[in-house]
Amino acid sequence: MRHQKQDRPLLFCTLIAAVFLVLIGVDRSAPFLLPLDAFFFRPWEYMMGAFRYNIPRTERMLQISGYGDLANLLGVPTYRVPRLYTWTNDRYGKRNATVIQNEHPAIVVVWDSFMASAADPDEKTFVTQLQQHVEDSVYGYVPSDMSLFLRDQRFLKNPPKIVLWGRAERNTLGSNGEIETLLADTSCFSNTTRKDRFVKSSKDFVKAMIGDFVEYTQLSILRRTMQQSLKHMIYVWTGQHTIVVTIVPEDTMLFLDRGLAILSSPGSARGFDRVADAVAHVRDCLEARGTRLIFMPIPDKEHIYASRIGREPLSPDPLLVLDAALEERKIAHVSLVKRFQEESGSGKDLLYWLDDTHWNARGIGVAVEEVMKKLEE
Repeated sequence: MRHQKQDRPLLFCTLIAAVFLVLIGVDRSAPFLLPLDAFFFRPWEYMMGAFRYNIPRTERMLQISGYGDLANLLGVPTYRVPRLYTWTNDRYGKRNATVIQNEHPAIVVVWDSFMASAADPDEKTFVTQLQQHVEDSVYGYVPSDMSLFLRDQRFLKNPPKIVLWGRAERNTLGSNGEIETLLADTSCFSNTTRKDRFVKSSKDFVKAMIGDFVEYTQLSILRRTMQQSLKHMIYVWTGQHTIVVTIVPEDTMLFLDRGLAILSSPGSARGFDRVADAVAHVRDCLEARGTRLIFMPIPDKEHIYASRIGREPLSPDPLLVLDAALEERKIAHVSLVKRFQEESGSGKDLLYWLDDTHWNARGIGVAVEEVMKKLEE
């Protein structure tokens, strides 16, 4: 009996260790056995290499079921709007459906998640919809910053006729890092030496070689499941939720706290003069190559649907203040805010996803209509 009692702690520790080993085994084998939507709520993070040094996958098409970024942050399943994503990357790692992978495009669309249409399938993206309205070839240099586009040797050798540069309202601030990078530039990013390009390409090559393994080490089905379950339990038990998402009582539309914070800031406090100066610099750089720039500020969801949060619009509208700064510098631009406000009225279909920060296919379509007006001028 004495020996049996002494063996019980050892047996207990052995069982605990066995359970941990089984869990580790399940967790490490899951990336090989489970579909990608068990780890990713949308294609963006997988296709653009979010867990492998931001080295995008090339010549790859992915189709998965998913939902919006705000619903993912919230972690409450009832707020999700399920949808089927189809996402295609070309050989350069840019999002372009197979039918619009143009090598020498006349129109290039530049910027990040909005212009890449992160919440929509290939057939509804901004680039796809724009291509359906114009005869010239369209290409999505998305996602990417403008500073990277200006450095790209591909478009130095074969400059397009038009560059359409879109920026979300919350990223169109004088303090934005990309705006500061553009303002600091004095050579249109032409001072990059062959050595600098070699070093960068070498680093990217190494990252691409080890990227899949690094991504594998970060994919954890246990962590993913526990994080989402914990968020849901906290919401069910306490009514509280992640601080970056705002829920409106008796409404299914989710909002980003950062968008709400910016909504309270008047145009005079947003550094729009710096933004306009940065855009003017880009325009001058592109004009030297024979390329016309069209700039398009994209209203935040919180701006367009402020009434659903019980907020009154600022006067003057901050984006109209930005329009004035752009006009003062004779910058060709597309103003969306008035049209979006008109199209967001009672009884009209939504312009943005309920569970996402990004616009939906209808919002993209309205923006394309406004772009077409500018192209036809």
